[in-house]
Amino acid sequence: MARISSRDLGYTTGDLSVYPEAIDTNDTLFEARNNAETTLKNALGYASKYIVVNDTSGFPDMGIIRLGWDAGEPRSPELVYYESKTNTIFSGLTRGYAGSRQNAWPMGSYVANAVHAEHHNAPKDAILNIEANLGTTDTDLVPSNVENGPLNGILKELETRFLSPKPFFRSTYLKGTPPLTCRFQNFTEGDSIRFLWDFGDGTTSDERNPIHTYVQEGFYTVKLDVIVSTGGTGVTTKYNYIDVNEENTLPFFYVLPRAGVSVETALARTAAGVPTSPTTFEFVDQTDGDIVERYWVFGDGEKETVTDPNIHTTTHVYTSPGEYEPSLLTVFSSQTLKRIFLAENIVIT
Repeated sequence: MARISSRDLGYTTGDLSVYPEAIDTNDTLFEARNNAETTLKNALGYASKYIVVNDTSGFPDMGIIRLGWDAGEPRSPELVYYESKTNTIFSGLTRGYAGSRQNAWPMGSYVANAVHAEHHNAPKDAILNIEANLGTTDTDLVPSNVENGPLNGILKELETRFLSPKPFFRSTYLKGTPPLTCRFQNFTEGDSIRFLWDFGDGTTSDERNPIHTYVQEGFYTVKLDVIVSTGGTGVTTKYNYIDVNEENTLPFFYVLPRAGVSVETALARTAAGVPTSPTTFEFVDQTDGDIVERYWVFGDGEKETVTDPNIHTTTHVYTSPGEYEPSLLTVFSSQTLKRIFLAENIVIT
């Protein structure tokens, strides 16, 4: 399809400048029309705020006019920018526009379009089309339809999809008591060249796999920014990722011995002439924190509640042979509960 020209049959004002959809300003571009001309109806002085002419119908609603001499005269005219017009008056004037000389003009002076419409509107159309195709606003960068969106949006989408890294990391500990030292392992793929860690407590690091110690209680959000050699950037944020609290110590207890004789077996052996005593197991709690109660579960249906927080131990004798899985439930002053099972079952013969 051939390029539109203002000399084409059927051309109407604004076909090249997509006017009035694209509204220009004094700081950017303006519409121009062909064959727009008239004469001053009143004389124009240096301080005049209005230009009164015989007819403004051939001129756009805002733009630049050429004032003074006929186009064939060798003398220099004055260019005037106007912001609005009526049927016979131009107003909102900027006199001596584009470096031209401001003058006083007598009645009947020539008033015409300052530029040729074809010469002005064709490059203006090119600029508007380039802006539309490339995208010039933030919303253009994230088009709803990537395939048909502006070029900026397409490139941004492709960069995000193929060039931007997807940071991924883990911490050796997610909770614990202060001071809690965490080693952060960075599993981000790609040719990463820069890292920026934000540990959530006001400290940062640019190491690949940093070690950081949290000294105060609280929940900490950890963020990792990554830049790859292609210029792509990516960010991953894990909210309230690290929990540092005095009560975060894992409960721990042990049992001595790890195997023994039940009451039933001891009685049977004694009756057979081999005096035997059942094994008494000692359970020792070594959990730190402000504990107010302990619930011992021995795994054979028997339980014991210790309400004195200073008593860390208890004993138990198993009646029947078998393997038992004892556990301990601790209650802290904050009413939080923590339960732990023995790592290996107790074997009773």
